[in-house]
Amino acid sequence: MSKRTIASKQQQEGAILVIALMFLVAITLFTVSSMRSSTIGLHMAQNEESRVAAIQAAQALADVIVANPSATPVIGKSGYTACTGGQQGCDRNNLPIADSTLAGDVAQSHLSARVERTGTVFRPPPRGVESSIDKFTTASFTVTTTYDRANEGLGRQQVSEGVLVLVPNQ
Repeated sequence: MSKRTIASKQQQEGAILVIALMFLVAITLFTVSSMRSSTIGLHMAQNEESRVAAIQAAQALADVIVANPSATPVIGKSGYTACTGGQQGCDRNNLPIADSTLAGDVAQSHLSARVERTGTVFRPPPRGVESSIDKFTTASFTVTTTYDRANEGLGRQQVSEGVLVLVPNQ
């Protein structure tokens, strides 16, 4: 009887080894799958952060330009364009940027801006503007700002805004 017990134990020891190896392979595959999933999630989060940062930078430059009256000069006719330095096809390449951080990004060519006069030369202000309609005319502009650091993997975004400037009648 003791010989039979010894023989069955030897067969069982081999089976346990095979089952243990299958469990280890399954756990390893599960771990590798989890790591790939978390890496993809990390890349997605980084891309979203870059996209939001690009929008915020372009919008910040547009806000600084709109807040500065000298950035929307009421000179020239429709199509008159003022730009930040280094752009082609502009009537003026010295668009003032009051914020030093944004000015640094413009100097490094990460940010650029273009202010174009649109519409007729002058037209009456819209009725919703709370002013004496007969004392003012308006000039319209399109402000387009671009954040571009795509070559560094940090995104590219463009923001366009319409601006209406009240001009006293002369």
